[in-house]
Amino acid sequence: MIWLCGDTDIGQKRVSNQDVFLTELFGENAVLMVCDGMGGARGGETASRLALETACTMIKRDVKSDQNENTIRRILECAAAAANSVVYETASLDPNLKGMGTTMVGAAVTGSTAHFVHVGDSRAYLLRDDFLTQLTCDHTVAQMMIASGRKTAEEMANDPDRSKLTRAVGVERTVRPDIFSIDVLPGDAILLCSDGLYNYISHQELCALTAISIKRSSVAPLIERANENGGGDNITAAICLIQEGGEG
Repeated sequence: MIWLCGDTDIGQKRVSNQDVFLTELFGENAVLMVCDGMGGARGGETASRLALETACTMIKRDVKSDQNENTIRRILECAAAAANSVVYETASLDPNLKGMGTTMVGAAVTGSTAHFVHVGDSRAYLLRDDFLTQLTCDHTVAQMMIASGRKTAEEMANDPDRSKLTRAVGVERTVRPDIFSIDVLPGDAILLCSDGLYNYISHQELCALTAISIKRSSVAPLIERANENGGGDNITAAICLIQEGGEG
């Protein structure tokens, strides 16, 4: 059995919400996705909406329970490419949308496997046995500099370019998503979120509040805490809980 919940909030400082999310069961499977737009209010909202609608439509249409891991990964890759093309082409036709783009983090859950697609700095986490593990690696300048050894995390903490994205959906003609799969167990939970959540909650609190959100069947505890801690960005969270009882 699969249980889903999610929500989005404008936060305390923004004048519009450029985050979008989806949590949906289709057949015996589930899809959840979070996209965080950029490029001005209109551009960001348009980019995230188009990317999510395009990618999730393809995932729900093409992913089947009896497919192997490589096939599903290929579907996710194609979904990200289609989303990128739609956003890029839409921006090219409207000067007011020039330069718009969006992050994307999504998961297709089929049976005992979760398959992920990721571009940008929205994140996926796995909560297992009260331990929260970050599954995705941010596509940001900070992460690139740290991974290459050119700077330390401490040196990047105050760098003005630290949050600049190195990959985004729709900004260039092609996109290179991270695609990966993990085995999931009954009791595991997947958390997808925008940076407006994890930037305002410590990792320890993120772990505890994800567990509380599952018990309350709502991501409200996560969103409320991010708002309490400043709410400087749009806040979005989506959770998928793998329950006893197999697929469904």
